[in-house]
Amino acid sequence: MYRELKLREIEARGWVKKFLENQAKGLTGEMGKVGKPFVSAYWEGDKNLTVAEDENFLGGLNCADDAWTPFEQNGYWIDGMVRCGWLSGNAKLIKQAENKIYPAIQNADEDGYIGPAFLKDGMTWAHTVYFRALIAEYEATGDSSILEALKKHFLRVPLKERISSPSGARIIAVRDIAEIEIALWIYGETADERFLQMSEEAYAVFNDIYSDDTSAPPEAKMRDLTVKGMLCNRKVNRNHGVTYHEICKLAAILHLYTGKEVYKKAAVNAFDKLYRDQMLIDGVNSSTEYLNGNYHSHAAHETCDISDFTWAVGYLFMITGDAKYGDWVENAVFNAGLGAVDDDFKGQQYFSCPNQVIADDTSNHAYFYRGEDWMSYAPKKFLSCCAGNVHRFMPNFAARSWMRSDDGLAAFVYAPTKVETEIDGRKIKIIEDTMYPFENIVRFRFFSELSVKFLLALRVPCWALHTSVTINGKEYPVQIENGFVNLKRDFANGDEVIISFEDRVEMIENARGISVKKGALLYALPVKEKCVVKGLRDQGNVAFPHYALYADSKWNFGIQERCLNAISFHDGSVGDEPWRQSENNLSITVSARELKGWKLQRVKNCLARTIPRGKGCPMRHEAQFTPKVKTFRDAEAGEESQIRLVPYGTTRLRIAIFPLIKNKESI
Repeated sequence: MYRELKLREIEARGWVKKFLENQAKGLTGEMGKVGKPFVSAYWEGDKNLTVAEDENFLGGLNCADDAWTPFEQNGYWIDGMVRCGWLSGNAKLIKQAENKIYPAIQNADEDGYIGPAFLKDGMTWAHTVYFRALIAEYEATGDSSILEALKKHFLRVPLKERISSPSGARIIAVRDIAEIEIALWIYGETADERFLQMSEEAYAVFNDIYSDDTSAPPEAKMRDLTVKGMLCNRKVNRNHGVTYHEICKLAAILHLYTGKEVYKKAAVNAFDKLYRDQMLIDGVNSSTEYLNGNYHSHAAHETCDISDFTWAVGYLFMITGDAKYGDWVENAVFNAGLGAVDDDFKGQQYFSCPNQVIADDTSNHAYFYRGEDWMSYAPKKFLSCCAGNVHRFMPNFAARSWMRSDDGLAAFVYAPTKVETEIDGRKIKIIEDTMYPFENIVRFRFFSELSVKFLLALRVPCWALHTSVTINGKEYPVQIENGFVNLKRDFANGDEVIISFEDRVEMIENARGISVKKGALLYALPVKEKCVVKGLRDQGNVAFPHYALYADSKWNFGIQERCLNAISFHDGSVGDEPWRQSENNLSITVSARELKGWKLQRVKNCLARTIPRGKGCPMRHEAQFTPKVKTFRDAEAGEESQIRLVPYGTTRLRIAIFPLIKNKESI
């Protein structure tokens, strides 16, 4: 099994560091100057803090009694801020995050409770989110006061008692069990059996309570999240996306610390089902709050799911060592992640989608808050869970790019980094240089005073047609085991290992259309944008305006069935910031035909939900949506032309799922 490295052992470099620096200058460093609820002093030690009504939004569910939502949302932000700061060496960002960590633990109650007084006997989910930030700070600094504070907080009340008396809506109360993620981490740090015992006891109570859905309404059926539900294959899961990630991953963490096979089988099966039934072409499962399938092009996902899916999948790799999970994480980060934020990290979507040719105040085509600004990159008001969670996906990707095993290190995902750690008591430094996934070459240089023998496991992506490895310039015979090239040898100062992969352009049928992928990157037709500033967001910060995006070029193209192989790749230059379209000259040319009958969907008074699975009510205003993909007849298409596709992550408005134009003989 594998473990994470400590945050202090890894440093971002290259294009990933540039991206994190962008985060710091953008929303990650400036949320407190942009919009609520990030302007208030949540998690800063004020025991009597009250929550303003306009900062306590949860999409239709009543949470007025304990008002935990802004604490969850700020917890996400602080977690991403801590990791972003330490990985990129940003002292200002680190200090900003620490101002939301140390006051909270210094003002803990005498019995150890950390947090506002009104949440002491209420929801624990917000604490789970926030405590991940404390763990990150501890693993960056080694400050024992954090570990001691967490221990005392958890020992004051048995977890099983908290789980036995769920409060609030069932869909939210179920997340209280997520606290065992923190308790198990404490056990891993201390070997104190009390934390392992409390976690298993609480998990048993959770499985007992939520295995029975007979009296639960449809939107609150939680059996899918229990061990029995995860092991079951009888039906497609329709649970809440974030809840599914956060709860199903707990079985993987329990296996990590107990070795019990039933936990491993449950976690692996749960995420295999998710991948099978819900995965979208850009690498993240559908979830417009609830899992909603992958059978049409309107299926979208929350930005929260990008962060939570990749975080959960990291645990699956730790317990299995299966290389496929590295592919899953890379697909999600390089495509869905980069595609859900703007180039300067000043805007992010709540819902994002492989096809989106409009992003304004009415363009959300999901039925939940349909016709509102949930697909805008700069909404009028923050939709706050995703606005907090977006800060986590890239820092977590970098922090977990390396994993530790009993006999060495594994490159789980590829990213330019520097690792400084110890193996068998000897210090070693590894510098990883790469522009991956914008190139398929990764270079590792080793530095140590004395040679060190260990296993270096290098992941081979599932799409690789051929893999080559050189050690100090000499070809190394490649043998792949469980998706890895395993190099067990004495590594000496100055050694260099290079791994490279050969890929191909793939045409992939999905969501009733066709998509183009090469290696780890999905490609999309970039739609020229007309950006219209609509005003300022709620804090009036001119650097973060409220804006809308409209198409200013043709986008309504389909791909002819007989032209599926008429494609060519252009290997252009890539700059230091390759998520920017202006610095990325990679492209794929495809033969396509214009479809004049495929156009924006204009709607008025259509039904929208204000509760994820509630009844619809009329929108009462006009809206425009990106149209669904469908099959067209040959006679409906215009003349054939060449269109240029670019990496999906460099786009905001785009088409990544193209309608298929059927030849006469195939209709």
